[in-house]
Amino acid sequence: MRSGFKKKIILYVVIGLGSIFVVNNVKISEGNFGLFRTSSIAVFEPVDLGIEKVTLKKIADKYSANIVITNYGGDLKNGQLVLQAGDEEKHVYLKNDDRGFSLAKGKSYIVENYELLFGGDYNGGKLSVEIKLPEKVDYFAGNNKYDVDVFTLPAKIEALGIDEIEDDGTIKLAFEAKNHSTITDDFEIYKTAALNFDENESRYAEAASESGDKIFGYYRIKNSEDLIKNNNWSQIQSVGTDPHFIKLASDPFKDPAAHYLYIKAINKETGNYVVSNIISLVPGKDLTRAAFAKFFVEYGEVKIDDDVKNNFADVAEDEWYAPYVKTLSKLDLIKDDQSEFHPEKMMTRGEAFRMVKDYFEVGEDKAFDKNLQPEKPATKNYLKYLIYEYKKNS
Repeated sequence: MRSGFKKKIILYVVIGLGSIFVVNNVKISEGNFGLFRTSSIAVFEPVDLGIEKVTLKKIADKYSANIVITNYGGDLKNGQLVLQAGDEEKHVYLKNDDRGFSLAKGKSYIVENYELLFGGDYNGGKLSVEIKLPEKVDYFAGNNKYDVDVFTLPAKIEALGIDEIEDDGTIKLAFEAKNHSTITDDFEIYKTAALNFDENESRYAEAASESGDKIFGYYRIKNSEDLIKNNNWSQIQSVGTDPHFIKLASDPFKDPAAHYLYIKAINKETGNYVVSNIISLVPGKDLTRAAFAKFFVEYGEVKIDDDVKNNFADVAEDEWYAPYVKTLSKLDLIKDDQSEFHPEKMMTRGEAFRMVKDYFEVGEDKAFDKNLQPEKPATKNYLKYLIYEYKKNS
């Protein structure tokens, strides 16, 4: 009993002395207790490198990149920083001092004129730039990769055009897609009803109907990044690489709506894509002879000169088209032996072709040998093409 009592006494003494020690090391201030510390402990802040921005400049078939790397975390000293980028995913070790790569908290480092390659078989897609710290802890990996949109011309799908228009209104398209197939790429047709483009970047073309008795005029338009990014495009169907078919109206020759089409092929693995030129299917209204005279003079920039005797019994002096008809007559573009002009009749392709050639003094020409069909009505698009081409080459 006495032995146990002594042990309790000793325990109480130890507890009491310990309490005195703790109390003596406690600061009482305004009811708050705070322990005195004899030393401070440094707080560790991990490195957090990220790619802040990448800007590209195209040089020939390559890209030159400026890459901004920023440290959003703690100081990095003597690290091994790996930069990996481009289609070939080449990588290099970046060094900015003798022992590796160092970057203080909140600071940035710019990699200038870094050469990147983009797949030569594709027009557009993404170039990825990535950084890694193999021997260090990078706090947040989500900002280590940066994707840049790229687009390059010319179009890799070539010569999109109309091969033929079947009698039921189906349009047979043709194009060349070298180095691309449905095995590696998904082919799609995109359409819009309105497009703002430079007319100087378009060229007139024609296709015959299946029966051969009609001519359909359309335009090939050079593609561009701005045109591709037009928000009005919508995918309307997937296609193969062989000439294929699309139906936009029961009778394309009388369709009052405008249609713009292009083809895109998207790589199934990378998402990179190729595009074609754009084709414009616009209404081709037949021209009366009166409308032809007016358009010829205005679009051809022919100076009006109606100081000539009017030999046409069906062209009254006060008619809106009289100055234009008399101007063409004075230029000897209308046959002298005609007593009537027939202003309401349709202008034929053959006569329009002859008058344009004679005015611009073009010699022997083989334009539209295949589909001239001189007896068919001339459209505004057809006349516009003739004047543009022969005026340019006159």
